[in-house]
Amino acid sequence: MGGMAEDSILEIFNRHVKRNGVFKNRDALSPHYIPSNLPYREEQVKELSETVAPILSGRKPENVFIYGKTGTGKTVVTRYVLKRLGEFAKEREIPVNTVYINCRIHNTRSSVFIKIGRELLPDDNFLGLSTAYIYERILGKVREADIRLMVVLDEIDKLKGISETVYALNRANDELEKGSISIIGISNVLTLKDSLDPRTKSTLCQREMIFPPYNAEGLRKILEDRAKEGFREGAVSDGAIALAAAYAARQSGDARYALQLLLRAGDIAEEEGASAVTEEHVEKAKERVEEDIILEMIEALPEQEQILLLAMAKLVLAKKGQKTLGSGEVVITSGEAYEAYSKLARELGKDPVSDRWFREYISELAMYGILNVVQAGKGFRGNTRIIKLLFSPVKIADVLQRVLVA
Repeated sequence: MGGMAEDSILEIFNRHVKRNGVFKNRDALSPHYIPSNLPYREEQVKELSETVAPILSGRKPENVFIYGKTGTGKTVVTRYVLKRLGEFAKEREIPVNTVYINCRIHNTRSSVFIKIGRELLPDDNFLGLSTAYIYERILGKVREADIRLMVVLDEIDKLKGISETVYALNRANDELEKGSISIIGISNVLTLKDSLDPRTKSTLCQREMIFPPYNAEGLRKILEDRAKEGFREGAVSDGAIALAAAYAARQSGDARYALQLLLRAGDIAEEEGASAVTEEHVEKAKERVEEDIILEMIEALPEQEQILLLAMAKLVLAKKGQKTLGSGEVVITSGEAYEAYSKLARELGKDPVSDRWFREYISELAMYGILNVVQAGKGFRGNTRIIKLLFSPVKIADVLQRVLVA
């Protein structure tokens, strides 16, 4: 490596060592952080606490289904209450166990059971074992230690086979002479309940909680509290907090978005060597955060939609698509997209969906703002549609190559 490159690296490292920076505890601005106070969610904290409290006296709590839009505090309230529940139970030697499962990661019944098994039996190796065997091992441990188990299925809508998983966990209580298993399901999909079969709906939705979006005042209070924990004194301006809250209020009251904005603004301030986060840093952070959100959305898409999107990104990068007249932008026709998608699906060992489902997926991706679809004009046959990606094909390909191929 050349001397100039080496000097540049050392300069970066020295700058980070010498400066204090704007952050005191960067983790406090993460959406995954559990703060000591949850403003504007006091009612929800109280209701969920009342719901799970019977577990402390040996009674099985009702299963709960919590839903609301992204960034309304569903996960943080649940983890906050269960953290306090665990601490309370431990002090009094009450055998309460809580298992948090993100169904975006653990999206099958088998992986859910393995996650529970590893929490209850950390010395056991469950890889390669049948789901039925793991299930029996879980029940045996719950029965033997009289465990009152609370399972949180976050983003439950991402779980393949919701009905079978929920039914199996709930049915376990019929086989337990001691101990119990309760479920908390969390989803951003407000219509999920309507898609559940009657048995699953009655099992999961014994009690329901709906989380409304935060208003601008609530978002500002959240940011002020987190800023006190996350930034050094005087290292973030009131204007920066107000602007981040205002932007988030426009995003359906999304507290996660507000926190990401302030966190990214802090990163930019540090990159620039600034002593405080300003409104200008929030403005600059907005573009980065919106990109992060799109990439997160792409990672969370159903597999077939991911394959379709990757195929289109590869087409654009290869410049095989047809250019729109005068604009110079690379676009592709619906026929080219379906052909590329079908080929990639087979390469990945998946069966391509029908043309009708393909059109549905294209419409969904357009609704998400990832691509644009227009009817082709003269020179094209029949109902041909022109598709244009609205997000970087390089970044789409990088993300989906890792998710689908790795």
